[in-house]
Amino acid sequence: MIEREQTDFFLVQAYNAAIRAGAKIMEIYTRYDDFFVGLKADSTPITIADREAHRLIQHYLSATRIPLLSEEGRDLYFDERRGWDLYWLIDPLDGTEEFIKRNGEFTVNIALMVDNRPFLGVIYLPTTETLYFSDPDRGAFCRTGVRPEMSASFTIGQLFRDAQRLPLVAGRNTPLRVAVSRSHETEHVKEEILQLQQQLGEIRIVEYGSSLKMCLVAEGAVDCYLRTTPTSEWDTAAGEAIARGAGAVVRSLAGDELRYNEESLENPPFICLTAALKNYDWRR
Repeated sequence: MIEREQTDFFLVQAYNAAIRAGAKIMEIYTRYDDFFVGLKADSTPITIADREAHRLIQHYLSATRIPLLSEEGRDLYFDERRGWDLYWLIDPLDGTEEFIKRNGEFTVNIALMVDNRPFLGVIYLPTTETLYFSDPDRGAFCRTGVRPEMSASFTIGQLFRDAQRLPLVAGRNTPLRVAVSRSHETEHVKEEILQLQQQLGEIRIVEYGSSLKMCLVAEGAVDCYLRTTPTSEWDTAAGEAIARGAGAVVRSLAGDELRYNEESLENPPFICLTAALKNYDWRR
């Protein structure tokens, strides 16, 4: 059982770590001509910004004395982490492809996991100075005008000052807005969208990169996010915490909850639906 004081401490640590990582990412984004792009074992790209953000977050969160699983530490053996009941799950730079394209749609994702479920989440979009966060008791929130600063040191009171509770939009959008990945759209997604259209009426497709899509569902700016191509646990954990804090639902297309700290860290195809649509049965 995590007490209120502990939750506040963890949330503050994640919040400040995300902002500081965002500051390092923006320094590289705005000043470097070469991002030193390489390929990981799964052929996905990695840049100097991924590495530097990882090191910064790892160092900052070490004060919590909680183990950390990161996209840049993916080689951690299952036997070492299988017994964890409390750990950080992070993606230091979610949307590396969008970062390389310089379209601004990349985020810092930090989730605290309790019993292999997202407990609280922080997602920072440094290009727009927007920060989303969730608290298991208070719900999900969004703050704008959060500057990327290496010296970020917010208190718990400052976190909630001027924060907007999510969702910002109640009810469905007209037409229904469905978010898909900017870089990973497939025929499977198109088939699922066609099913949605047949059951719910006119749909407008919007494309975004990174975990921003889950944040927009939490806001209510989009009604649904569909993903059929591979994602990993660090891609979804913080976003799921925020979406659930806003009353949204995240499920695999088979109808199951997403599972975390599995031997394979790859997620199944999934759907994220706003509170207004959470009772919709997409499996029909």
